[in-house]
Amino acid sequence: MIMFQEGQLKSLGIATALIILNIAVMWIFAFTPLAAVNELLFGTFLFLGVIVYGALLTGGVWLARKGVRNGDKTQALAGTSIIQLAYGMFGAGIIGMLSASIQATALGLTGVVTTVIAVFSGLLVFGTDYDFSSWGQYANYIFLGVLGVSFIGSFSGIFALISFTLALIGFIVYLIHQIYVTKTRPSTPFLNGIGLYTAYMGVFVQILQMIVEMLLSRE
Repeated sequence: MIMFQEGQLKSLGIATALIILNIAVMWIFAFTPLAAVNELLFGTFLFLGVIVYGALLTGGVWLARKGVRNGDKTQALAGTSIIQLAYGMFGAGIIGMLSASIQATALGLTGVVTTVIAVFSGLLVFGTDYDFSSWGQYANYIFLGVLGVSFIGSFSGIFALISFTLALIGFIVYLIHQIYVTKTRPSTPFLNGIGLYTAYMGVFVQILQMIVEMLLSRE
């Protein structure tokens, strides 16, 4: 039986709260002009969208973690807000393609699928003694691959699909690494919570694109 320490449960609670908030932000943004940001970025040049969102997420995570480490609540809040903004705009652009009546269905289905992936990832980490410490580095390599492939994908549809697939794999690898960090460093719940939240939402928005495409094909 898997037993969780207090710090690990606190990390999970922080991550869950941030995830729920971000999904709410995403849905609210879907009814604002921010929902058009995706079309503006990716419609102009796929690589541009990848760069902009990548920079927002990287900068937001860096700022949030630095704020937590330094005990600077303003800095931590600013970094977390940037992450919320990035995922909120990206997700809003995706569900904005659907009618308002089925947006909740898309978000709900995505939440279920993503949570199943997260649970299996957790069982993999907590149910084995495997060392996943290097998987964060693997995720970074994959994300670098996304940058390169997305540039080519700006001119070729098949490479755009490969870029999406790599991004999904990268976020799952990153999620597994963040769960491992939570397992091995339970004394830093706020840092772990931000890591879990960022990784989960990365998987979430990738799955959301698949769910929305499926629902659009049925309309």
